[in-house]
Amino acid sequence: MRAASLSLGLGLGFLALGCAGGKAAIIGSSLNDDAGTSESAPPPADAAPADAGSDASLAPTDQAESLPPAVDPAVTHALLAKSGEANGAAPLGLRFEIVELGSELPWGFTIVNRGTEAAVVDFDARLLSLEIAAPPDKVDTTAQGKAKPKPKSKKPRKPVICRLPADVAPSSVDAALAIKLEPGEGLAESFDPRLYCVGKAPWPLVEGAVVTPHIGWPTRMLVSWHAGKREEKPGAQKEPFLAEPSEAQGSLPAGAEANGASERRVKELVGTPLTLGSDFSENQEAPKATAAEPAPGLVLTIAGGDATNEGTAVATATFTNRGKKKQDLYFRRELISYEVSGPDGVFTCDPEPDQRSPADRSAIQTLRPGGKLSAVSRLIEMCPAHAFARPGLYLVHARFDSADSGSDLGFNAFMGRLVSPKPALVRIRQGELPFTPLSGAVRIHVGQ
Repeated sequence: MRAASLSLGLGLGFLALGCAGGKAAIIGSSLNDDAGTSESAPPPADAAPADAGSDASLAPTDQAESLPPAVDPAVTHALLAKSGEANGAAPLGLRFEIVELGSELPWGFTIVNRGTEAAVVDFDARLLSLEIAAPPDKVDTTAQGKAKPKPKSKKPRKPVICRLPADVAPSSVDAALAIKLEPGEGLAESFDPRLYCVGKAPWPLVEGAVVTPHIGWPTRMLVSWHAGKREEKPGAQKEPFLAEPSEAQGSLPAGAEANGASERRVKELVGTPLTLGSDFSENQEAPKATAAEPAPGLVLTIAGGDATNEGTAVATATFTNRGKKKQDLYFRRELISYEVSGPDGVFTCDPEPDQRSPADRSAIQTLRPGGKLSAVSRLIEMCPAHAFARPGLYLVHARFDSADSGSDLGFNAFMGRLVSPKPALVRIRQGELPFTPLSGAVRIHVGQ
């Protein structure tokens, strides 16, 4: 899934869907370059996913280049090491951990069996959730460097819970993802935390935030009051379960229910909290314009959102004049092309025609300093058919190319290329293809 999170300009080389005509193309570089020519066809869109429970699906294979790469070995080593350092209870000996790799790259998660008996685990990335505590408020200082008096204590903000919507997250165990882990075995997979936080405002993945990962279904708690104090303790749990002993699936210890003892089956695993570093700073500098991206005060940004399916997915392109003088802009939706990184790789969307001359004055907009122009486009109308058929996270970059100044109409419109500095996050909830990509978890072993 790393390909699905790389930003524009990194020279991605994945086999993917082509332009609006639906042709297969090798994407040799970013939107600043022309796409390469077709060399081989992508796998059929309706290809059946591999059985996640089989050894073949977990072992490295020679799959098409368009599929997300396997988890980086360095990431699996980091996950294994972290699972061995974790403290606290480990139900059935299972350790769940994540590692973060920055704000623009996918993270990794693992479940490792460090116990003494085999266990069956529902290793499903859709069951992930992130409990994110906001960073503490920064203390302002005066010009003399002295700290200002602390304001009156405020009620702590509740953590933000990032999880998939209820119509995406499974309500039962997926048999294809229920995998047996012997002692010393584990599973590792990549995931993009932004997929789970789409729509959260303010954005919770910022510098200083503390992230506590969870996987599974929430444990049912019983609430009671003693001496005016509220107390919670786990109650009798019901299916579904994240994990259970492989030799006694569905069974409980003798007399467990009658004695109120805890079940050996596991509803949820909680990982070690981590604090996000400076890479998640909200004040990161925007990429500077280059000779290939002339931007005389004009900036292009793009926004996405949450969509039920590909038919409702939209992207909003916004032009902002940050210069000191007014700027004419010849705008048509066909002049915007998109580079999309999704669960199955990278593809481009290039609507046509894109060389149309201004027909009348309504095609040219004048933006005063600080002025904005926004246009909403349905991605299904701009991209190849079934390009968003698989549920998941899509990162959408926009490129605007204009080669006509409108001088015939007395205008001096912007000519050149603009590229959005940051991608829009578009989450597709449902689709024709399964949520899980064709390549997913890899099996790992303690000591390797």
